[in-house]
Amino acid sequence: MYNKTHLQNPQRMRLITLVSTIGGLCFGYDTGVISGALIFMKYDLNLTPAQEGFITSFLLFGAALGSLCGGYLSDKQGRRKNLLWVAAIFMFGALGTAFAWDVPSMIVARFILGLAVGCASVTVPIYISELARAHQRERMVTVNELMIVTGQFLAYSVNATLVNLYPDMSHNWRVMLAIPALPGALLWVGMLLMPESPRFYIRRGETDKAIKVLKTIRLPEEVDKEVREIQQIVKADTVKFNLFAELKNRWVIQLVLIGLMIVLATRVTGVNTIMYYAPTVLKSTGLGDAAAITGAVANGVVSILATLLGMVLIGKHSRRKMFFTGQVGVTLSLILIGLAFKFFFHTETVNGVESLHANFDGASYVILGLMLVFLVFMQGWIAPVFWLMLAEIYPLRIRGVGMGFAVFGLWMFDFLIQSLFPLLLSHYGGGVTFGFFAATNVIMLILMVKYLPETQGLTLEQIERKFRF
Repeated sequence: MYNKTHLQNPQRMRLITLVSTIGGLCFGYDTGVISGALIFMKYDLNLTPAQEGFITSFLLFGAALGSLCGGYLSDKQGRRKNLLWVAAIFMFGALGTAFAWDVPSMIVARFILGLAVGCASVTVPIYISELARAHQRERMVTVNELMIVTGQFLAYSVNATLVNLYPDMSHNWRVMLAIPALPGALLWVGMLLMPESPRFYIRRGETDKAIKVLKTIRLPEEVDKEVREIQQIVKADTVKFNLFAELKNRWVIQLVLIGLMIVLATRVTGVNTIMYYAPTVLKSTGLGDAAAITGAVANGVVSILATLLGMVLIGKHSRRKMFFTGQVGVTLSLILIGLAFKFFFHTETVNGVESLHANFDGASYVILGLMLVFLVFMQGWIAPVFWLMLAEIYPLRIRGVGMGFAVFGLWMFDFLIQSLFPLLLSHYGGGVTFGFFAATNVIMLILMVKYLPETQGLTLEQIERKFRF
């Protein structure tokens, strides 16, 4: 019986992780697909640069609201039920963008899709972190990041396939945007078969249900100990939850600020300007539509490989060391991208239209290569630690709300950055734009060195006690 359980439990946890992270796959596809769809959509819908920015960034605005609502509902109705709603919204939102007939309808559909993206970005890491063992948490939660970048890679690949194999297809962007309805349906079916978080059950006083779940993912001798640890934390919270009362606790405020600091540090890297606007940036350097979209596929491949590297590194190195290494790497990469735009390209004005031109053949591929170096550090060192720490630093009673608040900050920062990026790129060029990101990264690195905590090797309950007492 011992050997049988020993084999079944890890397999069960891997299945739970695989199914729930389909939400990350949808998240990645929906945030990545716009990079290629935008190039063709702008002709059909007659988009201005400002409208391009709004269509891209309104998903982020919806994600900001979705993260707040998702965090609250995750604590209120459970992680599993939240993911069932996420799946349904992914399906509805994907079809809505595919059938949008003008700019307002596209913005509304992207906003609805953003609600699902935001809710998934909060709920999936929490769900996995609460079911995984302490020593598994790094790898299991990082699978979500792997699925996000895999979703982005699939989006780039689908875009490139449609453009290269069917160059004359009309409204090809509609096909690009409709595809994520399929994994949304798969997530909904899969989550019907998955368990609820045992920590959610114990917080609601349903200990028997929690024990039943734990018996399917733990060894028999581990169940009672884990239940006692969770119950000790729940008993420490004798007062009914009140958000404003919680925010009067200094240690809670400290965690909220740490979460926002972690979020801001990852956003000012400009990662999503590279992931969302890669074809636009590459096209601005002189590449054609098909070449720019195909070149962006390399971003997806490198992101997957770098995330796999991160899954290996995160179990061997401290959270702080991983974050600092990544921060230094992306800062240097951004400086080099900015310098490449300044010295390898020049602007020319023809018939009143200003455009960027390379000083030599292959200059566009220098930009692509530096983007890939940036992604190695971002996806290999920063991203795995980022989602993991957000999922583990908040106390059980406000874990959903706390992470929801942090991820709300994430999407609002992204919304502002993505709305402004096309305008910055067109008015100031790549040198100034990427130089700005590099400068803000230096500031964030200084703050991280001083304030970023270390949580490696601790259970969720040990982390909570570390901050609380």
